[in-house]
Amino acid sequence: MFILTVICLSLGFVVALLSLAMLLLSRKSMLIFGKYPVKGVFYWLKYGIALLVLRQLRYRIYKRNEELLSSPEHLATLDRPQPLTNDPKSYDVVSFMAANAAGQKLMVTLERRRLGVLKAALYLWLPGEGLYCSPRLPDMVHFTTDGQQESSEFQGAGFHIYPEQSMRSWRLKYNGQLRHTTETEMDSETESVEQQLLTVQLDLHFKSTADHFNYNRDLSSSLIADSIAREAWNDSFYGMLKSVGHIVEKRTHYEQSGDLEGSLVLGDRRRLELQMRGFRDHSFGTERCLSSINRYVYFALLLDDGSSMVVGNLSQPSFFLSSLKVGYVRTPKGVYHSITGSNFELYSYGEKGTPPQHQNFIVYTQEHKYLVQIRVEHSAVRYVGGDWESKVYNQFVACTVNGISGQGHAEYLYRHSSGRPETVSGQDPQWYQRIKHFERSMSNLDLVNEEDFIF
Repeated sequence: MFILTVICLSLGFVVALLSLAMLLLSRKSMLIFGKYPVKGVFYWLKYGIALLVLRQLRYRIYKRNEELLSSPEHLATLDRPQPLTNDPKSYDVVSFMAANAAGQKLMVTLERRRLGVLKAALYLWLPGEGLYCSPRLPDMVHFTTDGQQESSEFQGAGFHIYPEQSMRSWRLKYNGQLRHTTETEMDSETESVEQQLLTVQLDLHFKSTADHFNYNRDLSSSLIADSIAREAWNDSFYGMLKSVGHIVEKRTHYEQSGDLEGSLVLGDRRRLELQMRGFRDHSFGTERCLSSINRYVYFALLLDDGSSMVVGNLSQPSFFLSSLKVGYVRTPKGVYHSITGSNFELYSYGEKGTPPQHQNFIVYTQEHKYLVQIRVEHSAVRYVGGDWESKVYNQFVACTVNGISGQGHAEYLYRHSSGRPETVSGQDPQWYQRIKHFERSMSNLDLVNEEDFIF
């Protein structure tokens, strides 16, 4: 009887300790601007736990299956247009960012959605000439079917982007119009002057011998653990933790460095040969949820010594990632080094909704420390999402990293709550307008969340 009593008391003591520990870990850290948590009292304990769990999860999903995941058959399946599932939020995105030492810069992105909806944008920045961009921008929504059929490739609105050899070669074509914007200096101020639409033909090859950088697999575990350790580990957190494997399976994003070469015909006569270095990325799944992203900033930098760098910071509090730093450095020999730290904080750069024109910050890998200096040459705005849930500033930048010059791109994304204006949405096909009207009606009845919008 005495032994039984001791056992019961011991178990009660353990339960009490565990309950106390969970209560302490659920405490909220101080928030900067009410959004970005600092390191709390139990930060290092939570950091150690998160790091251990992440390493075990990555071993179970990736390391243990490394031979299968690196097989040519799997890579061929991964690196092609993905079939869109019956899930209404299914998406498939391919993007290119490229630049050269002369300052020419190109950005192209295509996002396939259900029922043939295509979200597309093209920017071409030519020094001394200005910006060429897709004529519908800042709106990105296009329609490639009558709403009764699904798309099976990245094609429509003048674009056709397709793989020629998985993880080695992609073709990028555009036949259509671009809007040309130049800048003139007037009384010490810069004024944008829009010119006529030009018919263009773009035909580019993206070629790469590099491995791909898979964000789920290759991002620094220490950076992810740092973000998670700043959060309050409450009931919602543990609920999300139970489904983390499902979330990982529903989101795939990888990037690859390479060379982009080809020709551009402007108007009837002028022909340009383009040679750039750049990045290609591919994202697909069913859990993109742009409406749940508070902010993100993303830099893609190409340096004159042949190296390149991607640096980002994402704020998505609903996934307990209020400030997740991401990125990597790729050496001239093609080796990727994950970023392990950075002093680039979202609250210090453009928090009020206007991106800065100059940015200076430090990035760390396990091997080196990098001083990054950014100067913006031009910027443009586009809206992302079927209801313009996000506003993105695309910046075309010059940079210096540890004294090495380079060129590149930056993106600043903000939440946008004003919706897609009727002057734009009124031009949509009737079938699409009916779907959006149904979504708004359901939302007003509180039967679905904003995050559940189909497009």
